[in-house]
Amino acid sequence: MIKLPQLIMRFTQTLSKTTFLAFLFMAIVIVACKDDKDEPDPVVDTNPIVGTWQVTAITPETAGTTIPALSLVTTFAPCLMNLKLTFKADNTIATADCPEAVSAIGPYVPVGNDSKWKVDGDKLTLSNSSSAQQFKFTQTATNLTIIVNTNTDATKPPVNALLVFKRI
Repeated sequence: MIKLPQLIMRFTQTLSKTTFLAFLFMAIVIVACKDDKDEPDPVVDTNPIVGTWQVTAITPETAGTTIPALSLVTTFAPCLMNLKLTFKADNTIATADCPEAVSAIGPYVPVGNDSKWKVDGDKLTLSNSSSAQQFKFTQTATNLTIIVNTNTDATKPPVNALLVFKRI
């Protein structure tokens, strides 16, 4: 026969184990049910402009038009035809192979390490920390043409140049 002190001790041990297991179970449930706030997935733009493009030509939009800025760009950036722009899916732009060209075309086309892009129909908006400009553009699977106003005087009519790229 079990004596009373042994019965009390067994009851206390059983209660202690039960209490311990109950608290352990509650702790697991609380931790498992906490609100998991994952970082949202980054926005990925699937526009066909995403990719790397290399300059193949810069010409006046209207044949026979003289654009002084074009000769200046090629003088200051003889590597211009090596310039590559990468339109990334996170709407940023990377440049490569001709930093002089990035500087030379900066007043007309804001591209560089802090630049961003956005496409809305046939309009391409390029922006950086100091400016944003909108350009009309056309694109195929392999070619991209951006119409750039080379006239920086807003009181005068636009003098457009075609900035032509090929996908690489």
